[in-house]
Amino acid sequence: MSLVNFLCGIGVVQGVVMAGVLLYAHSGHRLANAIMATLVLATAAILLQKLLIQLGVFQDYPQFSIILSQLRFTWGPLLYLYALSITGTRLNYRHCWHFLPAIVFFTVNNLKFWQLDPDQQRLFTAYLWNYLGSDPTTEAIIWSFMGSFWRALIESYFHFIFFAVQSTCYGLLVLRLIRDHNKRLEQHFSSLEHMNLRWLRLLTITFLAVLGLLLLFNRLPLFLNLYDLSTPFANAYAVLLVALFYAVAISALLQPSLISGVIQAKDSEPAWLKEHEPFSPPKDAEGSFSGSRTITVDSPVDTENAPVEPDAKYKRSKMSSEDGQRYKIKLMQVMQNEQLYLDSDLTLPELAEAAGLTAPQASQVLNGQMSQNFFSFVNSYRIDLARRILLDPKTANLPVVELAAEVGFKSKSSFYDAFKRATNMTPTKFKRAMAEASETEILSAAQNINE
Repeated sequence: MSLVNFLCGIGVVQGVVMAGVLLYAHSGHRLANAIMATLVLATAAILLQKLLIQLGVFQDYPQFSIILSQLRFTWGPLLYLYALSITGTRLNYRHCWHFLPAIVFFTVNNLKFWQLDPDQQRLFTAYLWNYLGSDPTTEAIIWSFMGSFWRALIESYFHFIFFAVQSTCYGLLVLRLIRDHNKRLEQHFSSLEHMNLRWLRLLTITFLAVLGLLLLFNRLPLFLNLYDLSTPFANAYAVLLVALFYAVAISALLQPSLISGVIQAKDSEPAWLKEHEPFSPPKDAEGSFSGSRTITVDSPVDTENAPVEPDAKYKRSKMSSEDGQRYKIKLMQVMQNEQLYLDSDLTLPELAEAAGLTAPQASQVLNGQMSQNFFSFVNSYRIDLARRILLDPKTANLPVVELAAEVGFKSKSSFYDAFKRATNMTPTKFKRAMAEASETEILSAAQNINE
């Protein structure tokens, strides 16, 4: 057995086992896991087809030889529906239209193929599996019973081009969905380590990169007739895709439940906003997302001098500007005086309760009056404290992991991300920059004294 056949066989077995684990695992994402199990099985089916081709099984059963190949058109839709399900969207029968291309390709391709006799089926599939390679006489026979329409589709690689475009579109949709999911959670939670779906974002980007490599090293040479695509190197993309989807499956199995968090985030939005406006992250005056604002060292949130004009989408609320200003002061005072930001699990309802407000009122004040979400509001206090610790000679050498925990972050990575977002530099670079600034001030003062 060749190496390619061995890897395909291992991939099929692993896919079936992984799908079974996903289906029977106790999880808060039963539907999402079922969708992921289907995606893993669809991937394993492509490997199974490659294995059966190499073993010659389809020579005896040619009528089944192209059925499994149509399943690749379900990869993108299944990945997208998984992302929808795990982020709290309730799926219904209307989402089935995503599988329309797969159904059309399956129906049209197989209806034509099943009209051929077994010898014609074997001849045609051998032509396809040899990457459209055959002698002119055989090709003439094939196109005599397939027709000019199918010849145009096959020689233009229409199926692959459609698959590449479809997968790219769904990959981009998944990335946008994850972005919107994170923005919604930032309205409610101060820590997103286990809810931000970073793993799914990374693997989706990897999936798009694999598609690019497939086009560059597999299909483009095929278009140009540069080398033999039956070699193991030409089939390496299949192994990469299988490894990628199995990595997604394992990550999905370990993903904690997000449903309760998504529901809480939705409940924190003002009722009038949920009813009339689709979710959209707040933006500052320059049109950028409020989470990217830079906070000064002297004050965690410069809300005293900030403009109090609410965003346009909040003007329909019944909260007056006087109430909004009063609520804003309450939130700032309770956050500063009680140091709630040191609680790494702090949520918007907890802050609102401490300030004597409801969660929708607090959300409206943060987004409308202060032009930022709850996540950035809390982290601004944490980063301000971190900068003061780094500037204090007694605590400047505190390890980053301990510093992150000291100011309320759950992990070193989330602390780095928030610190760099606020200061445009890492904690180490910030400390070095402040030290260099101090040395410059000392030298300048010494020169003034000498003069």
